[in-house]
Amino acid sequence: MICSIAFTPLARLVARGLGHLSLPIAVIPHPVGDPDPALIRGKGTDIAAECVRILTTPADELEVEFRTVKYPLPPATVPK
Repeated sequence: MICSIAFTPLARLVARGLGHLSLPIAVIPHPVGDPDPALIRGKGTDIAAECVRILTTPADELEVEFRTVKYPLPPATVPK
C-alpha cells in the first residue's frame, strides 16, 4: 500500500481490522507537492525506491518488518 503519512495510522487500523496484520505500507510525505520541481522529483524518487524495496523483498521478511511498525500521527494533525 502507498499512503500519505497523514493517513498511515488509519490505514494500519483498517488493514488490521481486515486481518492484514503486517501489510507493507510505503509512507509518502504529506503534502507531496512543492513549488520546487526538484524537490518533488526527489520525493518521487524516494517513494519509487521504497516501492521497489517492498515489491522485491521476500514476504516473510516483510511480515517481520511490518508487523510491529508504529505509525504515529504527524504533529500537524494532532489537535493542541
